[in-house]
Amino acid sequence: MQARVAANALELARNGLPKKPFYLTGQVGGQPFSVHAEGERVILTGTGGARQEVELVPPAEDQQADAELPEPVCPAGVVTGRVDEGQQEPLPPGESPLDEGLQRWRKSLPGAAGGDA
Repeated sequence: MQARVAANALELARNGLPKKPFYLTGQVGGQPFSVHAEGERVILTGTGGARQEVELVPPAEDQQADAELPEPVCPAGVVTGRVDEGQQEPLPPGESPLDEGLQRWRKSLPGAAGGDA
C-alpha cells in the first residue's frame, strides 16, 4: 500500500491533478461517431473504427490570408431570371393561386362532377 501511495504522489507531482474524462458519441446521417480526449489531443472515431485527431485551434493567420474565397454566386444579392415574380396584384380575400389547380384536380377524380365532395 505504501508503494501505491508513493506512486500516486509521484504521478500527481509530475502531471498535476488528472483531468475529467471527455467522451461524446452520436450519429450523423445514420453514421455512428465518437469523440474523446486523450491527454491534450481530441480523437474522432468514425464508422469502422477509423481514428482521426481533431485540431481545436484556428489555422495560423498566414494560412487564413493565403486561402482564396470562392466566387460569389450572387454578389449583388439579386437573383435574376424571374424579375416579375412577386409583382402581381394581390388576390382578393377568399381566393388563392391554387384554386385553378384544385378545380382541375377535382374534375380528374373518378365520378366527380366538378363540385365539392
